[in-house]
Formats: sequence, C-alpha cells, structure tokens
Amino acid sequence: MKKRTVNLYYKNYGILFSFVQTITFYNWEMNFLKNPVILLSCGNTAGELSPQRILSAYYGAAFTAAGTLAAAFTGGAPEAAAGRFDGLVLTGGGDLAPSYYGQSPETDTLAIVPARDQEELALLAAFAARGKPVLGICRGVQVLNVFFGGTLVQHMEGHGGGVRHTVQALPGSRLRAWCGAAFETNSYHHQAVDVPGRGLRVTARSTDGTAEGLEHRSLPVFGVQWHPERQTAATCMDTPDGQEALFAGFAALCG
Repeated sequence: MKKRTVNLYYKNYGILFSFVQTITFYNWEMNFLKNPVILLSCGNTAGELSPQRILSAYYGAAFTAAGTLAAAFTGGAPEAAAGRFDGLVLTGGGDLAPSYYGQSPETDTLAIVPARDQEELALLAAFAARGKPVLGICRGVQVLNVFFGGTLVQHMEGHGGGVRHTVQALPGSRLRAWCGAAFETNSYHHQAVDVPGRGLRVTARSTDGTAEGLEHRSLPVFGVQWHPERQTAATCMDTPDGQEALFAGFAALCG
C-alpha cells in the first residue's frame, strides 16, 4: 500500500513538473514575441576560406541591456527581412562609394566595399517602404543621408581616433529627448553629412558645426555620427555620458 502511494506521488509530481515546464516555456515565448527584434547590418570581408560578416558585439549587448533582441543580417531578400524584423540598424564601417552621391573618390576615401553599399541601401529601402524604424550609426548616418539624396564631406580632420567632443541637440528632436541638450560623445569618423537629403534635418551638431545627428521629418528614421554602442554601461564607456536612453528609445519605437 505504501509503495503504491509513493509511486502515485511521483507520477503526479511528474505531471506537475511537466505542467510547470510548459507554463514557463509559454511565458518565455510570450516575452520573446512581445519584445521587438532588431536587424543589424554587417560588414563584409573575403575571409581565408569563405566570405565573412563583421559586426561588433557591442551593438547586441547595448540592445540586450535595453530589453530587446538584435540579430545580424547574413543575407537574404531585404523585403523579406523588413517583413520579419521590427527595426533596422545600419552599423559603423568604411566609406560609402562617392558615386552614390555624384562625386569621384578623393585620396582619403577609404575601405569601399561595393557589396555592403548595395546591401545596406536595399535594406534601408525595404524598411523605409514599410515605415519601420531605422537607426544609422556612424557610417550608417551617412548611408541614410545619401539614400535620401544628400551628399557627404569626403574627408575632415579632428574627428577620428576616438576623440571626445560635445554635441548639442535641437529642442523638440528625438535625439534631445533621448540624449539631452548637450552631451559628450566619442568620434571615429573622417567623413560627415554635407547637404542633408530630402526630408532629413540636422538635429545635432558638434561645437565646430559638424552635423552629428539626422532625423527624417515624416519617417521614423534617425542617425548619429558617433558610436553610442561604445557609451553604455553594458559595453564600454568612451565618455562619461551614457547612451542607454538612445537604445531604449529606439527599441520602444520598434515595439
């Protein structure tokens, strides 16, 4: 009699454990589904044995800390990606081919990768067509500007190597809401926005007048010239002024 009671107990315990597992997985799945999933563009390189994708892990860490998920784009139809993902981040990297903005390369235009240029412009077109949020970071803000018909300064001094400088954001802009009126940023670029593209306005500038932030007037499209993923407690702090609110704000738009 006792043996039967023990066996029944373990049998019921097993059913209870299975039920708890199911509920736990269901809750995890619901949390996963309700959080936005953001697509990150990548760099391209030949690799020793096969083509490789290049992406700083700091982007993913910054979005994870903001309570959302991010995934690297490794290929496929841009339209399909825009249908599956909630937002797009155009990440940092080398220079965009000047032919896209009607110029010839200058001697200081570096590291042009045609395949990346084509891929990111196609991704941007697909996400913009659906009205989904896009954030351009460093190279990414330059891609945004050129996509909308703007031009770039091909080379400038004093903004590379991780130097720090102060950026001021315009009143009423999302960048001001996310980052504050004035804040210190890193700087790793040698090109910059020159003439803003159609529908874009400059909403942040460094103290020397360089365009540091862009926002579209009607689309949820934004860009910053600095590297905010290098200014969060979850990654590294190039400057004392954290950028966590920028990632949280963009993630909220995607949600």
